[in-house]
Amino acid sequence: MAKIGTGDERWIVKERSDGANCNNWHWTTKDVTGHAKQVLGDKLRELVFPAGGPLEHCRIKSAEVKGECSVNNRKGRTFLIYELEIKLKWEGELRDEAGVSTASTKGSLKFPDVTSTDIDDLECEFESKAPGTPLSEAMRKAGAAFVKAKVKEIVLELQEEVRAGAAEAKPVAAGPAPLKAPMPQPLKVEPAAAPAMAAAAASAAAYAVKGAAAARAAEAADSDDDDAKKGGSGDDEEAPPPPLAAALKQLRAGTAPKRLRLSNCGIRDVHLQPLIDQLHNSQCGVEHLDLAFNRLSDAGVHVLLKAVAGGAALELQSVSLGGNRVSAGGMALSQWLKQMRGDVLVEWKDQLKDAKSMCTVGTVYLNSPAQTTGLRSGDSVVAFGPCQFADFKSVTESIVPIVKASVGKPIDVVVVRMGEDHSVHQVALTLTPKSWSGAGLLGCILK
Repeated sequence: MAKIGTGDERWIVKERSDGANCNNWHWTTKDVTGHAKQVLGDKLRELVFPAGGPLEHCRIKSAEVKGECSVNNRKGRTFLIYELEIKLKWEGELRDEAGVSTASTKGSLKFPDVTSTDIDDLECEFESKAPGTPLSEAMRKAGAAFVKAKVKEIVLELQEEVRAGAAEAKPVAAGPAPLKAPMPQPLKVEPAAAPAMAAAAASAAAYAVKGAAAARAAEAADSDDDDAKKGGSGDDEEAPPPPLAAALKQLRAGTAPKRLRLSNCGIRDVHLQPLIDQLHNSQCGVEHLDLAFNRLSDAGVHVLLKAVAGGAALELQSVSLGGNRVSAGGMALSQWLKQMRGDVLVEWKDQLKDAKSMCTVGTVYLNSPAQTTGLRSGDSVVAFGPCQFADFKSVTESIVPIVKASVGKPIDVVVVRMGEDHSVHQVALTLTPKSWSGAGLLGCILK
């Protein structure tokens, strides 16, 4: 062994400068919200409408961009993840051959959900001060379509910009090409903070390394050990919620519906492995899997989407994951899945599909469980635990039993609420029924 400061340089091992994240193997996220807002706002304000038609003398007066945008890099691949809302104010006029103005009006165009999953079919909310007039109708039809195409064009330019920047920043490889890396393992979850999610991450690692059979055997052994320690009773948190248990039974029997609704059921990462096992079943004909508004994290989403990329649920067309506890990095996994299975759409909207009001919140009493949770008078309840409109009979028959059976336990609730800007959106809350100084277990009136 050579002394410090001596010896042949060829035999001295040095730390790599990129050793902390060699070859961009781990997720890295960079917030580019400010840049994205500025680029979108500047370019949209500079829009020039097509000449020779009714829109020739129209212009974008102002552009307001809200939301978040980040660049995510994983294994050398770069993704632009964005959730934006764009509101434009426009004005225009019609002129005769002499250039004299014959009519004028103004209004707004709003794109409430500009995301990677909706960029090809953006929703547009149109307003005009003179609805029905020729200029207004021209803007509503041709103008909105023109602006929509420009928004998509600008976003795609941003995507190419971040990819080009990543390519320029990528160091030139020296020496032989590196060995092909294995499939990524689930995102690390701190066991002390969330034991159930740590169990899901461990289960996912076993699934990736040993295969489905080994993972099931390991889970069974762990379950037996836990039961022995607890005198034969399993952990309630690891037991699948009743709606998921019923769905697993249907999947085993091959009778599961093509649209499998498991939204707002309290499903955690630790509950996913039995579901994944059944999705691998050759008899599985599920086409739409709804897991919105559950308690899934990045680790659970990673495991699920990895299984789908590996061939689970071959008939699957869409997965709804909005309203879960997933970061922008976790959402980027759907971009990776798109490259593996382009026929599967992952939806991240915080919205329950086909949601209908079951009841309305009346009085919410001060310092009650409902009030401290954030429930407001006027909220329209569209999901109360697993109960949604299709299962709802009345407050007494459908909601009261859930409340009485969940004293001291959290209940996930989704309400529809009017925002300060008069927009309607869905809000997820967690109620915990308990005794308090007032009447009832929630301290509110549902009618």
